[in-house]
Order: sequence, then C-alpha cells, then structure tokens
Amino acid sequence: MLVRKQILLEDSHEFAIEELAALAGKSFSQMTRELLDKAVKVESKKIRKKAKKKLTQYEALEEWMSHPVSGPGDSEYDKYAYDL
Repeated sequence: MLVRKQILLEDSHEFAIEELAALAGKSFSQMTRELLDKAVKVESKKIRKKAKKKLTQYEALEEWMSHPVSGPGDSEYDKYAYDL
C-alpha cells in the first residue's frame, strides 16, 4: 500500500533521480521508491549491527562485576589532589 508523503530533496538529488528515471524508462516517483527501498535495506542492516543487545539484570551485574570502576586514590590525580 502506498502512502503519500512529502520529502525535501536537494537539487542535485532531484536531478540525479530524474536522470536515472529517464534512463530506466520509469517515473520519478517509481524510481524514488526503488532507491528508498534499497537505502532502507542497507541502513537497517547497519543499524541492527550497531544496536546493542539489552542485558538482563543478572547479565548487567556480571558485566559490572567483571569490570570494576577505579575507586578514589587509584589514579595519579587522586594521590596528589587528596593527599592520600
């Protein structure tokens, strides 16, 4: 099902899509739909790869315990700043 949406294109994109549509013998809107379909597939793969899996509470605790944060006095700055 097609839904009517309005998008803003840069002039260069508009001319490039018009040229591609003319070469392919398709309408501007059909060419735009095909290009958007391909772009959405590519971007969704990239985003899904970057998306982190949400941890359960137990997994989060295990992660935090395995990588403890340094406490006060552990860095060179703390040794001089707080006279430890």
